[in-house]
Amino acid sequence: MTHVVNPSTGHSPVSPFHFESLAPFGWTSAQADRFWQFAEPSWEPGRVVAFSRGLALLQTVTGEVWGTPSGRFRLDLETEGLPLCAGDWTAFQRPSGDSRVVLHDRLPRGAALARQGVGPGGRPQWLAANLDVVLLLMGLDRNFNVARMERLLALAWGSGALPVVVLTKADLQERVEAHVARIEGVAPGVPVLAVSARTGEGLDEVRAHLAPGRTAVMIGSSGVGKSTLLNALAGAELRRTQEIRDSDGRGRHTTSLRELFLLPGLGCLIDTPGIREVGLSAESADLDHTFADLAGFAEDCRFRDCTHGAEPGCAVQEALAEGRLDPERYNHYLRLQREVAYEAARSDERLWREREQKWRRISKSMKNYSKG
Repeated sequence: MTHVVNPSTGHSPVSPFHFESLAPFGWTSAQADRFWQFAEPSWEPGRVVAFSRGLALLQTVTGEVWGTPSGRFRLDLETEGLPLCAGDWTAFQRPSGDSRVVLHDRLPRGAALARQGVGPGGRPQWLAANLDVVLLLMGLDRNFNVARMERLLALAWGSGALPVVVLTKADLQERVEAHVARIEGVAPGVPVLAVSARTGEGLDEVRAHLAPGRTAVMIGSSGVGKSTLLNALAGAELRRTQEIRDSDGRGRHTTSLRELFLLPGLGCLIDTPGIREVGLSAESADLDHTFADLAGFAEDCRFRDCTHGAEPGCAVQEALAEGRLDPERYNHYLRLQREVAYEAARSDERLWREREQKWRRISKSMKNYSKG
């Protein structure tokens, strides 16, 4: 195995790491180059397996270790509003005589998945980072909802990773092909797979979108079968599963952490808790990809800033009148567009208030200093 050496100093880290040992977790030569652009000689790279309440579980060349961000790094994370999440690559140091490592920095993120935070002034909630594939899970039972899938697609396209729709519990549905066709109609260009973790149907099709060194994440509502699918792909019980209530088809949140798992021969898969609300924001959603058919019509509008309402020469309205665009899909687009615009305005107001509060604190500190 080749020892990786910092080319700027000629020194190896305190615990020399082997390139090949992190490759299954997605470590590449490009990431090594980025790491050495800022890393100190004693720092090592580690991937966040899980992060909760300021404590990180890292995958390193020596196995899993627990760590906490340094004070400066914690302040940077709070200032940026980009907390650590499963899939992040970090730079850490092993202090002598301490069982926990110290995280000093984070490598630039690749594709990352986020949803709009709930509540007034909510920040985006980051679900997973450095992704290649987003598996959008929806059950072929009472969980099936086309409008909800459009929201999930908007999140997936907004992440920069490739979305794949996975319709679970195919063994419970007699009209599987019809349901697949409905989703294909709102997910142009996206693979739509019908699977049953119980019978094994469709699992090979899911595996075809995974590969060593690549990272996928699963998102969907509680009880959709994420943990069951994870266990089926791994061939072992990595997550405890929960029975679904017959009354409403829902399950409990058996998964409480966003956690990264290494599947032999299949790369990394991040499991997430069930999502009750799929909030969208300008930063996290991509409506143009989600509604690619509507965006295609819009290219022929007379005015570039057409809102696709009552403007003359609107190609979208023409497609509606001629039956080439589903009115229900058009209304879904308008609803999500308004939501994204609202969240963008709310985010601007929140940032303005935060800046105002910051300068008030600075002004107060300066007055106190001058008095002293």
